[in-house]
Amino acid sequence: MRYFFCALIAAALVFIAVLLVRALRLRPAKTAGHAPYAPDLDEEGALRRFGETIRLQTVWPRYGEVDTAPFKAFLPLLQKLYPKMFSVLEVNTVNDYGLLLRWKGTENGDPVVLMSHYDVVSADPDKWTHPPFCGDVIDGAVWGRGTVDTKCILAALLEAGEKLLETGFQPRCDVWFSFTNNEETGGSTTPAIVQWLRAHEIHPRFVLDEGGAVVQSPAFGVRQEFAMIGVSEKGVVDARVSVNGVPGHSSMPRSSDSTYRMVDVLKNIRNSPFPSRLSPVTQQMLRGIAAYAGFGIRFVFANLRVFSPLVKKIMLSNGETAAMLRTTVALTQLRGSGEINSIPNEAEAGFSVRVAPWDSTDSALSHLRKAAGAHADVRFDYKFEPSPFSPTDSDAFRLIARTVDEVYPGVPAVPYVMNGGTDSKHFTSVCKNVYRFAGFRFTSEERAGMHGNDERLSAKSYLDGVRFYMKLLQNICEGE
Repeated sequence: MRYFFCALIAAALVFIAVLLVRALRLRPAKTAGHAPYAPDLDEEGALRRFGETIRLQTVWPRYGEVDTAPFKAFLPLLQKLYPKMFSVLEVNTVNDYGLLLRWKGTENGDPVVLMSHYDVVSADPDKWTHPPFCGDVIDGAVWGRGTVDTKCILAALLEAGEKLLETGFQPRCDVWFSFTNNEETGGSTTPAIVQWLRAHEIHPRFVLDEGGAVVQSPAFGVRQEFAMIGVSEKGVVDARVSVNGVPGHSSMPRSSDSTYRMVDVLKNIRNSPFPSRLSPVTQQMLRGIAAYAGFGIRFVFANLRVFSPLVKKIMLSNGETAAMLRTTVALTQLRGSGEINSIPNEAEAGFSVRVAPWDSTDSALSHLRKAAGAHADVRFDYKFEPSPFSPTDSDAFRLIARTVDEVYPGVPAVPYVMNGGTDSKHFTSVCKNVYRFAGFRFTSEERAGMHGNDERLSAKSYLDGVRFYMKLLQNICEGE
């Protein structure tokens, strides 16, 4: 028996030693230690040109009539602001207002696609400190709707190309710019662009769209910036759940009323969350961030096989981190009677379901139907499958990470799954390397301005973004 206990203790010590070694090995990645890539720019001119793109109120509403005048004016404006690029690029329009621009390479090779959208959501001027479409530099920041989401990418790409053309730069492979007009409403332009490329037998080597950015650590209290590169995004189901009852006067309520039944349905759905899962990408993200944390955090995240139940419990206690682990269901709409004193025949709830990459839209609807119960009818207005995972060990991912390190020295790149959606999801049918990263440094305040009030981007961040895209274009060609 004594030998058994000795063996047990020895095994435990070996196990603990293995855990400790793993934690000690989880260290920050080595960086090149060079000065940041910082070519001279016409900074005042670059900011002015960016501001002019903001002043066109390119709002593409989900419902109602579209004011097409700003969209008709957008291409002529770009041609005026970036004349060198538009004397070189081949310009194709798709669905009238989508822009597909080709920068022809000097050699054959698989092209790349760099994306942005120039439509923006509406803005209430009464709730903004400065006019939402002013495009002015105020207190060191460019103000206006679209400065972060995402005219910054479009303008920075063209500014970068304009500057490179001054140096005689020519890409070795074709570079395609896909600029779309109705991303915010899930419109048809990007699918049409993908179809156009497929019809012309154009097969991208990789695709880069909006998504993550250089941000302060999203977890563990680590005082370190990270380049968050999206390698997948959740799918979407816009679901409607309805229940019926007997209509009547509000003076005689019954437990079988549609509204009371809806209350039960809502409780059932809320109490039936989707299973949580630490996907390999989320684990890679957590380990990448934990490498910069104290030893206790590194000990846990270097040994996720052991501590995953604890990690999931902690992450599920916060809405933002919980969304990384599961398909989410958000109640966004409720409809009952049109009169305060009438019990309706039908009550309806609208849910925005964000489908994790390991689930499907059909499995999400099945889960929702089971949770809602026999009295409820569950249907959908719109659905789109989650995107497959793009590899993190690809040349394309390494190229993006290297560019980050060259422009933002010491900032490590980590992958993550986007909870929101982008137009890049349509490209996954023609390219396995689809990444979601904007080459800017975004503060938490700037990220909060997306779709909110007082959207703005610091002038320095925009100019650094121009340099990022300059270096990215150079690195794309070096990688051929």
